[in-house]
Amino acid sequence: MRELILNLMSSKKLTKQTLFTVIFCLIFMKVSSVEGKIFDRVVAKVNTEIITLSSIETRAEALKQKYMENVDEKKILQEALEMMIDEKLQIQQGKKMGFEIDDISVDAAIKNIEMKNSLEEGQLEIMLESEGKSIETYKNRIRDQILVSKIIRFEMGSRVAISKRKIEKYYHDNQKEFWEPGKVRVRHILILFEKGASEITRKKKYKEIDSILAELKEGKDFAEAAKEYSEDVSASMGGDVGFVVKGQMVPEFEKAVYRLKEGEISDVVETEYGYHIIKVEKIQKGRTLPFKEVENKIKNTLLNRKQKSAYKDWMNELRESAFIETSLFEDPKKKLSSKLFDLKTIHKNGSEYSKPFNKNKKREMKNKWKEMYKSVEKSKSQTDDK
Repeated sequence: MRELILNLMSSKKLTKQTLFTVIFCLIFMKVSSVEGKIFDRVVAKVNTEIITLSSIETRAEALKQKYMENVDEKKILQEALEMMIDEKLQIQQGKKMGFEIDDISVDAAIKNIEMKNSLEEGQLEIMLESEGKSIETYKNRIRDQILVSKIIRFEMGSRVAISKRKIEKYYHDNQKEFWEPGKVRVRHILILFEKGASEITRKKKYKEIDSILAELKEGKDFAEAAKEYSEDVSASMGGDVGFVVKGQMVPEFEKAVYRLKEGEISDVVETEYGYHIIKVEKIQKGRTLPFKEVENKIKNTLLNRKQKSAYKDWMNELRESAFIETSLFEDPKKKLSSKLFDLKTIHKNGSEYSKPFNKNKKREMKNKWKEMYKSVEKSKSQTDDK
């Protein structure tokens, strides 16, 4: 998710519809058989919030779609866990900073999701209910994802800035990237004949194209002649095929084009398609694109590079200042049917992932969790008595 959002952010073509379609794909999917398990458990704690096994496995199902080949399930589950930890931290940070997503924005997102996925009004809610989900839960997930996008944009905007001097330096240091080869704007008139046509047919076609050439030499407008006589698809546009560069055309046609000067008309040219008359409308020589034309492109390139680094630094800061415990692959007290959950979660440094901000805070958070669990058990027992 984080890579996807960053990639979307780096494009100026990012639209709400695009974001909402992404959210739809990530959040609304068929519930996997994993969610049908009776047993669920907490596999991570992120400050005062929890992440459950079923939510991790549901996210992992979505992640599988991006892999072309089979990937180790533990790797996908771990990736899903890290992704959800990041999102929890981002949402918590957004709320801490006072970011709010109002109902109007969420409702607009719902409408866009329905429209982009060709759903009639109310159909989304029916689909969710059939999967055992409520529209309100779905809306809350959308609210969270919009908040994630918003806080990332804010953080990256405040952390990433590219000066004009850096853009100019990149331009001067990478001139080869901005070289545009020469190109020629061409019109042509084509009289078709099939490959292997008889000599009689060829002579008839040649006589036809030769008479057109005679009219052109007498002053007939080339575009009008193309509309009247050409058998190519470009006829309606006066024979205009736009700008062409070397390597795009059949050899005979290309050779004739590059012999002509601007405004000149060729003699009859034979190719595998038939007989042509070619006119060169404009010759644009190879050039280095001016700075003004590529300034925004360079800026986006540099921003994209810097955003990835800034995003990584930001997430490291959030993780370092948070209470995070994971137990995804620890043996649960009750036996699971899945064979995946019999290993310890190993972090990059080889130890179990646990990042308390300090010993006192860790002790405080553990005590808080104990009280929460006691409260839950008490509530459950009271319900059972009833």
